[in-house]
Amino acid sequence: MIKIPAYIIGGLLILTGLAGYLLQEPSLSIKLTGPLAEDAQLTLSDGNQSHELDLGFASSNAAGEHAYWLIYNLNLNHAKDASQGNYAIEEGATDRGYVEKSFWYASSKGETMNALKQESNNFQGVGVEDTQEIIWSNVDQNASKVRFIFKNFVNSPGPITLQAKNWKNIDINPRPKPNEKVEFGTSWTAFIPGILGILLILLTLGADKFPKAHKHFMHVAVLVAFICFFVVTKMLLDAYSEMTLLKEEPYNIIHISSLKPTVMLMSAGLLLIFVILCIVSFIEARKNRSVEEKQNAKSKISPQSTLNKNNNKSESSSEEESKIKGTKEDNDSLVKKESTISTDSKNEAKKTSKENLEERQPSSTKENKKPDQKESSSSKPIPNTVEEEKKPFTPSGSSSGSSSNEENSSDKEEDNSPKNKEVEEK
Repeated sequence: MIKIPAYIIGGLLILTGLAGYLLQEPSLSIKLTGPLAEDAQLTLSDGNQSHELDLGFASSNAAGEHAYWLIYNLNLNHAKDASQGNYAIEEGATDRGYVEKSFWYASSKGETMNALKQESNNFQGVGVEDTQEIIWSNVDQNASKVRFIFKNFVNSPGPITLQAKNWKNIDINPRPKPNEKVEFGTSWTAFIPGILGILLILLTLGADKFPKAHKHFMHVAVLVAFICFFVVTKMLLDAYSEMTLLKEEPYNIIHISSLKPTVMLMSAGLLLIFVILCIVSFIEARKNRSVEEKQNAKSKISPQSTLNKNNNKSESSSEEESKIKGTKEDNDSLVKKESTISTDSKNEAKKTSKENLEERQPSSTKENKKPDQKESSSSKPIPNTVEEEKKPFTPSGSSSGSSSNEENSSDKEEDNSPKNKEVEEK
């Protein structure tokens, strides 16, 4: 989510830094470490005109007071007149003897800058009781920075230089010789936004190239952007206060460049946007991670439990297979038993049916023979023998009692049948 916005913001920061670096006005910074020499004679030149600096009337040896007089006299006596003359020409006042020209103005930092602001407030609030007196002997006693800026209005041929007969207590690297000129140039600090943009892009590329360290790269990027936001914001406030100081009383320098405050404002805004986007992406990533963890906790189980589950599944499947095989075997055995039982029952039924048939056949023959015997008895009287008298009478219609009686009767009938035949033959 933050990858493309990071590239865009980094690219915009690089463009902002390039614009600030390329469009900046030539400048030169010197550091005063004490009172200047009486024969210092500092001279500014652009190849077309020159201006000698007024050293002022310092009441102490503090470097801050000597810097104050250089800045105050240059802005009030040179830059103010040149800027207002150029403004009058821009507004069409060409009949008042104004000549368009380039000029220099100066600024400072630290205690010296604060003293300049307080002096401006005291000037604007003349007669007000709450004006604060400045003790110049305590302002930057050991070192004070002075920055000269050149405003080019007439395309000066150059080079833009600072020359001094005596460089005593003026710290410049490398240290110049007497009457040697030091050229103005551009400051690399104007490209600070571009450096920040390159750093953010590199951190984003590192996070994309090394996924395992993505979190650490982005945390470093956010930390860098967050710290630089406050640094750039402080630089923005300083640049804005410097611009307002030079535009207001007592200097009234109209043509003060607003490039530096604009660059710092854009840089601070881009850094703030980057920090906000990173925080939002971190929050969304944390929410998504918590949701995924909850879903994983619900849907997924630990690896050991999954193994146990798989083992249980395999065991249950094997048990089911064994059960199915057992049921099949039981069914087969039951079918075999039923078939054997059915065959046995069929055999037994056949045997019983045969026995019944065998039992029924003699009775039927006896019944069939009784009428014949009656007829024969009616036709021919047969003497009763002792065996006939002893033989019990069994009615033909009665059901057979026990199987033994029937067998005995059948045997007796079979025994008596030849005798009857013999009687009939006789």
